[in-house]
Amino acid sequence: MAEEELPAEEARRMVRWLQGELERQRAANGEMRRAVAELARAFQETLARSYEAASSGDLERVRRITIENREAWQDYLRKIIEAANVKRET
Repeated sequence: MAEEELPAEEARRMVRWLQGELERQRAANGEMRRAVAELARAFQETLARSYEAASSGDLERVRRITIENREAWQDYLRKIIEAANVKRET
């Protein structure tokens, strides 16, 4: 199969489009890294709080922290999915 050559203007247009897509992907990757780092920090914090509550025998507080942690995880995951979907649609 022979390789087709693009007209110069079409090639420039394609390069601009690809550069734009690369920038959008870089931005999305940065947002994902920030979201994952925030998620990890929140998890570490709630894990420490749960450990402290369990050590003191406060099981009701452990339960509340666990529920809070689950809701935070769901919220972070929703944000990550939304950010990924928005970047694909543009």
